[in-house]
Amino acid sequence: MQTSWSLYSNNTYPKELLQLAGSDTLLARLLVNRGVSTIDSAKYFLDLDSVTESSPLEIPEMDKAFKRIKSAIVNKEKILIYGDYDVDGTSSVALLYRAFLMIGFSVSYYVPSRHREGYGLNNNALENFKKDNVDLVITCDCGISNYAEVEFANNIGLDIIVTDHHSIPKNPPPGIANCNPKTLPENHPLHYLPGVGVAYKLAELLLENFSDNSKAYARSLLDLVALGMVADMAPLLAENRYLTIEGLKILARTEKPGLIELMRSVGLRSNNGVTNSNEESIGFGLAPRINAAGRLADATRAVRLMITEDIIEANELCHELSHENKERQDLCSEIYEEAFTMIDEEMLEDNVIVLGKSGWHHGVIGIVASRLLETFHLPVFIMSLEEDKLRGSVRCINLVGLDIYEEMKLIQDKCQVFSKFGGHKMAAGFSAELSNYEELKAVIRESFRVRLAGENISKNIKIDAALRLSELDQNFLDRLSKLAPFGVDNPQPKFVSSPITVERMKFLGQDEKHIKLFVSEETNGVKTRQFEAVIWNKAQEFIAEFPMGLKHRLSIVYTPKLNEYMGELSIQLDIRDWKKPEDTPPELFARFKTSLNHLSLR
Repeated sequence: MQTSWSLYSNNTYPKELLQLAGSDTLLARLLVNRGVSTIDSAKYFLDLDSVTESSPLEIPEMDKAFKRIKSAIVNKEKILIYGDYDVDGTSSVALLYRAFLMIGFSVSYYVPSRHREGYGLNNNALENFKKDNVDLVITCDCGISNYAEVEFANNIGLDIIVTDHHSIPKNPPPGIANCNPKTLPENHPLHYLPGVGVAYKLAELLLENFSDNSKAYARSLLDLVALGMVADMAPLLAENRYLTIEGLKILARTEKPGLIELMRSVGLRSNNGVTNSNEESIGFGLAPRINAAGRLADATRAVRLMITEDIIEANELCHELSHENKERQDLCSEIYEEAFTMIDEEMLEDNVIVLGKSGWHHGVIGIVASRLLETFHLPVFIMSLEEDKLRGSVRCINLVGLDIYEEMKLIQDKCQVFSKFGGHKMAAGFSAELSNYEELKAVIRESFRVRLAGENISKNIKIDAALRLSELDQNFLDRLSKLAPFGVDNPQPKFVSSPITVERMKFLGQDEKHIKLFVSEETNGVKTRQFEAVIWNKAQEFIAEFPMGLKHRLSIVYTPKLNEYMGELSIQLDIRDWKKPEDTPPELFARFKTSLNHLSLR
């Protein structure tokens, strides 16, 4: 699919924002490009010391939840924490479990099987809890779509507190409390908290009321917050950003054996205790291994890893999860290749990809959906067909006004094809009767054929600025680092340079999926030094257009990063896309045609 390039259209920024950025117009422009245009929102980037954390009680019904928990503690009732099987869910369970231990109160926990029980609460589990004399269940990262199950719990005398962050249905569950930040206004600092953020706010409330060392205890839990926040791809703005930054600091010197061993297993922690942890190391190193526990087998092991105080148990669990993560990678590749061959032009014309097959592992189809979305830039519904039911994962493109959960609500109102569904704007999950499969496919395709008709859904890369390679130096990267950590709604800065010359190239890795280019640029007859530039996962696609052994001139969109190898630091360009210079829009380089350097790059 051809990708278009364009600059962000924001050309102005408030004078006060520029002052807060220390007169750095590049930083001011990058912030405005990310929708950060007020002083209050910019403080989370440029003046973190002035930020005050929001009170847990700002989340509606948190007071009701705490009142019931306090009663359970005073009366020595039996509390169980019930969490989802992904990183957000398991880190939430581990965090609350540790918080209760800190106040000297013992609780149990439960993570349902993705394969036997599926997402959210289920009546069989609730019935078993009641038989085990559980009095109160606190959900983590799930429950908001479980009206019937919470009603069942009420009928058997089991109290439910829901802590969740997914989109709120028309009829929220009738439990003791529904603590969900989505009930707050969109501009509230807590609106986009993920499940682990809601669990942390509840933990803060517990510690404030039952511990004399509440601040230190709460801070020690922030490594789990950072882990869940980044893994769940929560927007890294407002209080999410604050909690992630503080959490990464705690993660770098964590004393939790499970996290220590996990970081050591992926090369982030040396034997002398030095740790290199950031949002990328979580996203590409830690999170996939924790997720592997629930994708292929028992997610309870992920919780055990995060709560154990036994370094030997932690080491054994890490070995298990690393092995399963490799198995997960192989399964994803196999299903992706199979799904790719099933997509035809007729399906693409419907503006949505809808696929299902018996034998596809339900635990990994969400990852496959993300890869298909990246390839085709269309909403993706992918299903695992089982004996009498199907289970599906959904991923959506980022398009103004398109909310995949709301679209599924419309489909359900019209056809009642889902047995269960839930999620948020960009991702969702569902189950249905197998007998509904053909109708489900047809109604989804028809819905998106109509919904996206006339919409510009072609892939577009938003670029922050045009650069000369000669403008890249350590000082430039230091300025960009003030915007880290990067993630959803705060993407890594992207720049464009053209024409650059590829002096030579070489494959990276045994499977030749990646390629390293050695590039330079000539300005006014002066050639820059060579920079190393890497294309990840698309080496074969690149050399099909620009063969090995030849010099090439091209335009590149990239993110500059600091790379460390054998103790040496260098600037590396992570290439996001490329074009021939003659195919590159000339308006991208307008700043080079004016005498005023609007970005103050020096």
